[in-house]
Amino acid sequence: MMKVGIIGLGLMGSSLAMAIKKYCPGIKTYGYDNNTENLDYAYQKKTITAKLNKENISQLDLLFLAVPVITTIEVVEEIMPYLNLERTLLTDLGSTKTYICKEIKQRFPALNFIGGHPMTGRETSGPKTADADLFCNKSYILIADQGRPVKEELLIEILEKIGAKIIYIDSEKHDDLVSLTSHLPHVIAIALMNEVIKYEKDFPEISQFMGQGFRDFTRIAASSPLIWKDIFLTNQEFILDKIDKIINALLSFKNSLLTGEEKELIKIMEAAKIKRSKLQEELWEETDNVI
Repeated sequence: MMKVGIIGLGLMGSSLAMAIKKYCPGIKTYGYDNNTENLDYAYQKKTITAKLNKENISQLDLLFLAVPVITTIEVVEEIMPYLNLERTLLTDLGSTKTYICKEIKQRFPALNFIGGHPMTGRETSGPKTADADLFCNKSYILIADQGRPVKEELLIEILEKIGAKIIYIDSEKHDDLVSLTSHLPHVIAIALMNEVIKYEKDFPEISQFMGQGFRDFTRIAASSPLIWKDIFLTNQEFILDKIDKIINALLSFKNSLLTGEEKELIKIMEAAKIKRSKLQEELWEETDNVI
């Protein structure tokens, strides 16, 4: 029987455990979380088969790290003495890849590792909000910097069974792309919510003027600050570049507005409308609620 471990039993780790239980019934899952409430909840609900510890971690064929980006390296350092390096393939779920992949290559060269990033999630956290179908029909990025690791086929088999769409890319290109599609939207949503906080001091009734658009646009501002702090700091260069680009786009829009350039405003909005409609048709369902 294949044995899979998951360290970190929040939304992502618990969803992964539930997906494996649902779609890979022949696999035994071991889980650990330093939050005992999360661990006990996952075990009591049978999200995991058993609790992961220093004694059984060496028996794993595959180990997922579903923890914040910087914490990933700390966890690897802590578990290294107990891993069976010849047996276990290690992978992570972090949203930035260059930092993690470089740190592991430099500090733990003997580790059989491949970086991963499922392009899915929610603004909620914890095992109680987990979903076995969170990965279904979602892109799952694997990092091809160091070639294919030993036992990679075990990981591929699980990802395919839980419905993920596997994409290979190098870590730097990954971080560049997600800085625009994932990280920048969080920055903007956070900035907007903080502007609301300022306005609320003088206009406490402002919440009565918030519609569906505001709710949809700011949903991701409710994401975990601890998780996103690590993402921002470990992808700083690309995120700063995208902040500069969106500032320039806003200044261009502002200039068209100031000068009353009706045709230019329509041109900007029409281009955005066409692209968004195309993406909706090709990629998304209205019921999707993912990060």
